[in-house]
Amino acid sequence: MRFAARWSTLSVAAATLWLASSLVSRADEMKLSDVRSWAYQLQNVDPREVSSSPYDLLVLDYGFTREHAATYPREIIDLMRRKPDGSRRFILAYLSIGEAEQYRYYWQDAWLREPPKWLDPENPDWPGNFMVRYWDSDWQALLFGDRRAYLDRILDAGFDGVYLDGVDAFERWGAQRDTAASEMIDLVERIGSYARSKCKDFLVIPQNGDRLLVEPRFRVAIDGVAREDLLHSEMRDGRRNPRSSIAEAAARLNMVAQAREPVLVVEYTSDPALAGSMPDEIKSLGFLPYITRRELDMLPPAPSEDREIAVAGH
Repeated sequence: MRFAARWSTLSVAAATLWLASSLVSRADEMKLSDVRSWAYQLQNVDPREVSSSPYDLLVLDYGFTREHAATYPREIIDLMRRKPDGSRRFILAYLSIGEAEQYRYYWQDAWLREPPKWLDPENPDWPGNFMVRYWDSDWQALLFGDRRAYLDRILDAGFDGVYLDGVDAFERWGAQRDTAASEMIDLVERIGSYARSKCKDFLVIPQNGDRLLVEPRFRVAIDGVAREDLLHSEMRDGRRNPRSSIAEAAARLNMVAQAREPVLVVEYTSDPALAGSMPDEIKSLGFLPYITRRELDMLPPAPSEDREIAVAGH
């Protein structure tokens, strides 16, 4: 999913920042294997709402849109990291590595007239998102390795990790580039190695691209995995995925769950019946469900039964 963030006013939250942030310690004993619930919101984020939610892990858009060249200060991240019961949660920053987003701070209008060699045509399914040759060093330089790069800004803000979108971009290149899969693994490895050289406990969780999980070095490079549309909407919104597709994907994802690492599954629906049934099916596979709207613009209450979810292998 790809969205420009839209934030609510932070003035009220800022008034309580010093006190709240003084209570937060990144040395808290929570482990990623303790995560039993999660949420994913990229638009309309209200730090106060995030802080008052019970989720163990939250994926948020750090921002850096063209309108907001700077976004959440570290104090806001610390505020959102603390749960109402006083325990901590993990806060991950969304980062697309397989597409360039026209609304991000790094975008240059001249690229539409004279695209850099790594920039490919616009994604017809997501206006404003452009496919990239993700193995190109110039594209990777926008992502990490300099204080102005996206990952470096995320690190400076104090996020616990990154939620990497666009990892499945290698699938588009498979027919014309034999090295597409290995080059995506290379990129994820470089992101992880670089980030952990700055913050040793920094987390890397890719979304989609689960065919890479058969490669041991990819599994070593990540701390968990996320998957969209595991049960429905792989081919068309609302339609049940083929049984064979679900089984094959679940088998790959289970390699991560068996290593005591979280498998995050997000399904999108506006059908109340589906929204009610999918969590139990996802939990039966040993994965952590999150059901929401595809716009990712709201933070629903966490069901109380999420506290009982056990990741496979725990």
